[in-house]
Amino acid sequence: MSLVLFALPRTYTNHKKLKKKKKKKVLCVDTTAFSFSELADVYTLNFADFHFEPVRYFLELYPVFCLTASYPLIGITLRNNLKTLFSKGEYPWVIDRILFPLLTIIPPTIIGLCTEDVEFLVSYTGAFSGAAIQYIIPACFVLFGRIRVKEVFGREASTVNKNHSIFKSNIWPISLLIWSACCMIFIIYYKISSAIQG
Repeated sequence: MSLVLFALPRTYTNHKKLKKKKKKKVLCVDTTAFSFSELADVYTLNFADFHFEPVRYFLELYPVFCLTASYPLIGITLRNNLKTLFSKGEYPWVIDRILFPLLTIIPPTIIGLCTEDVEFLVSYTGAFSGAAIQYIIPACFVLFGRIRVKEVFGREASTVNKNHSIFKSNIWPISLLIWSACCMIFIIYYKISSAIQG
């Protein structure tokens, strides 16, 4: 609520600068912020009792349209990554065309059918996957990349670089990994304690 109140004065002062057509769009956004007494986890579900049925169905199904459009692309990428991970040359047709696609489709389908709590899914994917993507994987890339450079080019290769970073010490990626581990411990503790307390 405070974010909306903070944004409103700026929005209304900008109304004077906007053309008449744009005023209606901004005003619509402002009024929807105050239209609902409670907001659902997925914002489009707030329009479940909208009076015009085609618009209501479109708004309710908008996340489904987005996921339906992006899921095949993500699934193909995951399937190819699984093939690369278990790379042993050419696979038989059954493994290549049936097993890998099933490994790609079945886990998210089971998770989607078993849970209704969007916040539960977002908290886990955001906390653990997000930390891995943002902190752990880049730090490991840096550490293992530096080891590989020393193996290939020798110890002098790291001192020759004129454009080296001020963060070239291994202390920085290691401290990032320690920070990530601490964050993971706190997240796991919070999840367990909130589950115990009910």
